[in-house]
Amino acid sequence: MIINERSIDTSRNQITYQDHHLILPPKVIAVLSCLAKRQGQVVSHDEMVDEVWKHVVVSSNSLQRAIAELRKALGDDGKSQSIIKTHSKQGYSLEVPVLWCDRQTQSTDVAHRHAKKATKPELLLVFACIMISLIGVFYFAKQQEEAAEFTQLTSLTASDVQEGAGLFSPDGKYLVFYRHLESCKSELWAKDLANEQSIKLTLSGAKFSGFTFSPDGKKLGFLQNRACEKVSIEYDDTVENCWDLVAIDFAEALKKPQTPHALKACKSTRMYHPQWLTSDSFATLDMQNNLLRVAIHNTSNHQVDTLFEDKNLHLYVLRYSATHQLLAVIGLDKEGGQVLSLLKPSGELVAQNIIDFPSSFDSRTRIYPNFDPDSQRLLYGSGKALFELSFDGSVKPIILPLHQDIYSINVHPRTNAIVGTYGTYDSDLVSASFEHEQVSNVFTSQSRSTRREHGGQFSPDEKYLAFISARNGSDQVWLSGGTQPKRITQFKGPERVLALQWLQTSKGIIIATNQALYQYDLSSQRRVLVSDKNIEGLYRSKLFTHSFFAYQEHGETHLATISFEGKFEVLLKTAVRDAVLLKPQSLIYQDLKGHFWRVEQGQVVALSVLNQHAHKAQFIERDGFLYGLSSANWLWRYDIEHARYQQLKKLDANILSIADVGDSQLLFEKLISQQKEIVMIE
Repeated sequence: MIINERSIDTSRNQITYQDHHLILPPKVIAVLSCLAKRQGQVVSHDEMVDEVWKHVVVSSNSLQRAIAELRKALGDDGKSQSIIKTHSKQGYSLEVPVLWCDRQTQSTDVAHRHAKKATKPELLLVFACIMISLIGVFYFAKQQEEAAEFTQLTSLTASDVQEGAGLFSPDGKYLVFYRHLESCKSELWAKDLANEQSIKLTLSGAKFSGFTFSPDGKKLGFLQNRACEKVSIEYDDTVENCWDLVAIDFAEALKKPQTPHALKACKSTRMYHPQWLTSDSFATLDMQNNLLRVAIHNTSNHQVDTLFEDKNLHLYVLRYSATHQLLAVIGLDKEGGQVLSLLKPSGELVAQNIIDFPSSFDSRTRIYPNFDPDSQRLLYGSGKALFELSFDGSVKPIILPLHQDIYSINVHPRTNAIVGTYGTYDSDLVSASFEHEQVSNVFTSQSRSTRREHGGQFSPDEKYLAFISARNGSDQVWLSGGTQPKRITQFKGPERVLALQWLQTSKGIIIATNQALYQYDLSSQRRVLVSDKNIEGLYRSKLFTHSFFAYQEHGETHLATISFEGKFEVLLKTAVRDAVLLKPQSLIYQDLKGHFWRVEQGQVVALSVLNQHAHKAQFIERDGFLYGLSSANWLWRYDIEHARYQQLKKLDANILSIADVGDSQLLFEKLISQQKEIVMIE
C-alpha cells in the first residue's frame, strides 16, 4: 500500500520514501494496517490492541509508542495530525487516502490493467507498488537465520573471586575477562582456549570497564578509573567518576603483565563504552551540553567530533561490529520506550526502530546487547534467558539450559558459541542493637534465604518487618514477625517491585512498582493510588497522610506527593538516589552524585557539612537525625537542626547499606555471597 507518497511493504515491515528504506517493528506495521483497512474511520484503542496484540497483555503506552513511530515514519509531526489523528478517549483515524498494491501472487498484467485506468499521479504510485512487489529492496537483504539451539554449558573460569565481562579476541583464540579482587583492585586476564591456560595481563590496583580490541587485534583498549590511584577523603566527583581510556600491547601482555598506557585522559566528562574503529580512532558515548552523544576521537590529532546525537533520546549503549560495519546505539525515549539506531562509522543513520519487547519484559529495563557476527541481530542476557534483538527492533527469547542469571553476553567471531557472566547474588537483612550511640558487634539475620533480601522496614510498632525478596523466583514483598515469612504480593510479568513504606497504623503498606503505587493491608488486599505514571521510586514520608514518590515524564524525574484522598502535588523536578519528606514543602534528598540538599518552600540549600564526605546511596531519617554509610563504610549520623556530623562505627565491607532505624536497633543489608564466573554456551 501507499500512504502519503510512502510505499509500505507489510511482508518486510518496510517503508520506502525517496530511495530511503526504513524498517519498523512488526507490531507498528500491524497498527498501520489496522488503521489503513478502516481509513477515515475512528478505530478504538481496544480494537487496535485486540487486533495487533491478539489478547496479549501489553503496557498502556505500547499503542501510543507505535502511533508516535508511525507519525515520524509517515512525515506527520504529531501536532497538525494531518495523517494520523487522535480522537480524545476514543481512538485514532488515518486521515489520508490509501492506495492498495496488488499482492505478489497477482500477475504483472493485472497490475498493468489497474495502471491503464489510473490518472498520471496514480500511475506513478501503482508503478511503485509493482516495483515493490517484484523487487522488495532492503538494506539488510540477508535473511535472518534461525536462532541457534544452545544445549551445552561449559565453565571457563572458576576461581574464588568474581570474574566477568568476557570478550573474545578478534581471532577467537583468547577470552579476555576481569578478576575483581576488592574495591579498586582488579586484574585483567586472558584464557588461551586451545590449551586452557589462564594468563594475567595487567598489574592490580584499578577498576576496569569497556574492553575493545584494535582492528588488527594487537592492542586491547579499556577504561580505567583514576580514583583508584588515590582515594580522596573529601568527596570529589571529578575524580571519583572519571575514567581514562588506556591500552596494552596484547601480544606483550600474554608474555608478561603490562602497565596500561593512556590513549585519552578524562577531563571534564566521562567516556562510556569505547569502540575501536580504526588504528587511530574510536567512538564513545560522552556528555556534551547535558546530552549524551556518540563522539569520535582521533588519537593522532586529538580531535573530537560528534558522530550522532538525538535530543529526543537518552543514549546509554554503544556497540560496534567490524563485520557488519555498523554502530548500534540504544536510547530511552520520552514516552518510556527504547529505540535502536544503526549507524555507519561515517555517522550515516541506516535505520532507527522502536524496540518491540515481549509483553513479559519491562520495556524500561536497560539492556546491554552485543552483535552476533553471523546474523542481523544482537544478543543480550536478562535473568535466566538469552534474548535476540533483531536489527528491525523485534525481540524474542532463546531458551538456555540455565538455573542462574546470565548477562554481559558476547559472541565468538567464528563459531556460534557465546560467553556470558553467570552467577547468583545473596544478601540478607541483619539487625544490630543501638543504644546510647553504641552499635553492637553482633548482627542477627532477619530474613535468611539464598536470594537477595533488601528494602526492609520495621513497622512503626516494630512488630513486623516488611522486605523485598526474590526467594520464590521474582521480587515480591514479604512480611515477617515471629512466624514464617508471608508473601504479600504476587506481581507478574514486567511489573517489578521498587520499594515499600509502612502506614503509621502498622496495618498497611504502600508499595511502589514500576507501573503503579498501591496500598496493601496485611491480608494482601490492595487498592490503587497511582496507575498513570512511570514510577521510579518511593521514599519515606513523615507526613503520614501522604505518600512521597518519584515518577518520570518526558525524560524528567518528578518528586511528588499524593494524599490518601487522591490529592496530587509535584514538589521538585530532579533525579535522586534517596529522599525524605519532613513536612509539607520540606524535604531532604541525595542527588545522583551523592550530594545532600534541603528544600524549604521551593528554596534548595546544600547540606555543606554533610557534603564534605563521600556517601553511599540510601539514608534514613529518625527523630531529627539522618543516618547512612560513608564510602569507607563508616556508620554516620547527622543532626539536621544543628548541622553536626558524627561517625559512629566502622562496619565490615559486607554491610552494603542501611535499611532502617528502630527504637533500639539498626537494620542493614549484608552481602552473604556473590558468585560470578564466565561460562560458554554452545
